[in-house]
This record gives sequence, structure tokens and C-alpha cells, in this order.
Amino acid sequence: MFRFLTPLLLGLLMTAANANDLQINVLQSGDGQEAASGSEVKVHYTGWLTDGTKFDSSRDRGEPFSLTLGAGRVIPGWEKGIEGMRVGEIRELIIPPELGYGARGAGGVIPPDATLRFEVELLDVKAPPFSELDNRGLAEMMAKGVKVVDIRRPEEWHQTGVVAGSHLITAFDQYGRVVPGFPAAFQALVARDEPVVLICRTGSRTATLAQALAEQLDYQKVYNVTDGITRWIAEGQMVSRDIPAGAGRS
Repeated sequence: MFRFLTPLLLGLLMTAANANDLQINVLQSGDGQEAASGSEVKVHYTGWLTDGTKFDSSRDRGEPFSLTLGAGRVIPGWEKGIEGMRVGEIRELIIPPELGYGARGAGGVIPPDATLRFEVELLDVKAPPFSELDNRGLAEMMAKGVKVVDIRRPEEWHQTGVVAGSHLITAFDQYGRVVPGFPAAFQALVARDEPVVLICRTGSRTATLAQALAEQLDYQKVYNVTDGITRWIAEGQMVSRDIPAGAGRS
């Protein structure tokens, strides 16, 4: 993986104001499949500092770079800048430090507080093996009796409340590691051919998990709540604060 694209947990610190500072210039239109959250995309790119110094290029290596949008494995400026592109499209991304490598810089090559310029060409898009839901879709699934699994940690459930009727199974610990008992607990609750909805705080953890469940455990009807419980609450939807003792232990 391209070392300068590894995120420095900046996504957790990003604000709406920061996001508005990203500049996107379409250099060439594309008419192929659109890159959406959860898609696996293949790109060619070149990156420069504002003084014109080129610090990396997949074109120079002759090796396209692949990533899954929404998985949080690249800097936030890339996540936002690539989403919505179509195959064949070329974009120039001007990424401010807040959406790049911030005050730390990276690898001794990208200095602290650097604004970065990338030229990115979208070569291929592979649709995610799961489906996305907005709040309306979540409400419709709940009305049909589809199971909703909240994969957050217990302290997060207590902080915000949970969607009423959801099943509470912690998937990742505070360091992002899979909780050892999660796969068995999930498989005991949900059959492989049964529809299931996953929800977390903002949809990023569940997008990663939905991909893994579909590709590694052959779950066929996995749905991810795109903006998580954060948007659910922001839109005035009800939550329950009745968290059973011992919930999340598996």
C-alpha cells in the first residue's frame, strides 16, 4: 500500500468546515461506473507539494493503486475527492492539511501542515458486495422485522442510546481489532441467507464489516446504514437508552 496515503486518524478529527476546504477540479469527464462508498476502486495518481515537488506517483511505477472507499485506509481528502467519480474521469484534488497529514507530515517527505495536490484517474470500480441504507431505508427494514445489529462498544451505546429493538454485539475494540467472540455471536444470531442491517456511529466501521461478512463469510443480504446512528439522531429519530447489563460481551 502507498505509504503516504495511510491515514493518521485524521478522519476522527475532521469537521464540516475542514471538508469544505477540499478543492476538486474535473480535468476530464468519465462515463463509466460511479465510485460510491464501499466500492473497490483502482486509480492512477500523482502527488505534488505546492512548490511543485512530486513526492509519489503510481504512474511512474506503472502500478495502479486499489482501495475501498469508506474503509478509512487513506487520508480523508482522498475519500471525499474520489467519491462520485466515474470510470475514465480525471480529477485534480487540492487537499488542505486538515484532510491530509496535518501537523505531523508523513515519511520525512511530506512536511507538517502541507497542502497537497493530486491528479487522480479512476480506472475501475467494483461495486460493494452489500447495500447502503439511509434513515428511511432503515425504518422500512425495521418495519419488516429485519434484524438490526449495532456493532459499537458499550460506552458508545450508553453515550447516544441505540435504535430500539437492535441487537447489541461489539465487533471492534477501541484499537480497531476484531473482538474474538464477535464472529460466533453474529453467526448464531443471523443466518447467511437472512437480511441483516448493520449500524455504528457514522457508517465507516459497518461498511468495513459488511464487506468482510459478504466476502469472507458469504452473507448475501447485508445492509449498511450509511451515516450511522449520528444521522438517525440528528434527524430526530427515537433511540432507546435501555442497555441490558452485559450487552456486547461475547
